[in-house]
Amino acid sequence: MKQHRNFSRSRRSSSPQEKIKKTQKGRQKKNRNSNNSSCKTNSQSHEKQPRQVHEGKLLNFIKELEAQQEKQVSSLKLSQSFIEDVQQKLTIEEDQSHQEFDKQLQYKICYEQEFHQTLINENIYLGNSLQNQKIDDKLRAKMIDWMIEVLGNYNETTSNATFFRSVSIMDYYLQKSITEYSNSHLHLIGITSMFIASKLEDIYQIPLKDFVTRISHYKYSSSNIKAMEQSILETLNFEITFPTSLDYLQNILYQFFSSNDNPILKNIQNTSVYILKMCLHNYQMTSISQNTLASSAFIYSIKDFVLKNNQKNQELIINQFINKTIQIYQINQNEIMECLTEIQDLIQDFQKNYPTLQNLDKYK
Repeated sequence: MKQHRNFSRSRRSSSPQEKIKKTQKGRQKKNRNSNNSSCKTNSQSHEKQPRQVHEGKLLNFIKELEAQQEKQVSSLKLSQSFIEDVQQKLTIEEDQSHQEFDKQLQYKICYEQEFHQTLINENIYLGNSLQNQKIDDKLRAKMIDWMIEVLGNYNETTSNATFFRSVSIMDYYLQKSITEYSNSHLHLIGITSMFIASKLEDIYQIPLKDFVTRISHYKYSSSNIKAMEQSILETLNFEITFPTSLDYLQNILYQFFSSNDNPILKNIQNTSVYILKMCLHNYQMTSISQNTLASSAFIYSIKDFVLKNNQKNQELIINQFINKTIQIYQINQNEIMECLTEIQDLIQDFQKNYPTLQNLDKYK
């Protein structure tokens, strides 16, 4: 009996650690049972609705495919309509009053008349810029060629707009300035004109430090450039945002072709810009109004394209462009024809007149 009592007493008086272990084991069993029951219920639910989930995913997948196909079809339709639209714009039939051609121009003229009128009203005459200066016109041409080189080395941040703005500011300042400048001053005036133009036209302007170090090679300090900048701005009464010949060219290109990126039209645009740059080298051609010069460069490019590609009805096409250009900018046809003749002579004699100027072709 004593032994039994001792045995029973030992069972009742177990240590606290053993009690904790027992309670933990009991909890683990309950958790296993609950997990097993949940797994069973989940498996039962999956067995009941396996088709619904799978069918839902499949339907969603089919809907996505259908949506993608619809997008592809619509994009093809858009591209096809774009091609047809381009073909309609480029194709000019024998009828001089081609409906699609005339409709587009009438639309532009009607709804953008105010912008056109602003360009016409703000046209600045840049001729006779060297009349009161002791600067040689050959040195001016050399400065323009050098501007092409300088800005061409910043082609990632600058554009043609910066170049045309630079030349326009330089010519306008020399025309308006009461100070008589000589050849030795042209370098600083040209550098400062580029500095001002870069601040106007470029998103990331050319730093003043670069004009001191890389461009002028320390010939002019930052204070020299800032002083000339102040002189230019005050002389021009801060009127330096006037339209350039490039602005007139871009406007007329938009009037004819909208924002079309057709390679043929891009080639015509590049040729027109090249001709305008060539014209800026020639001091005598600065006496031609900028809208007439831009229109003539555009017509010359159209004429060159039509003749080189053996287009049908060549004379008809060229005359259509001339008539519509005159209508847009309200200029005289005789002025266009005279300017076209001067451009032709300039192109033929450019290498002979400017044999050392190579940057126009190098950075075109």
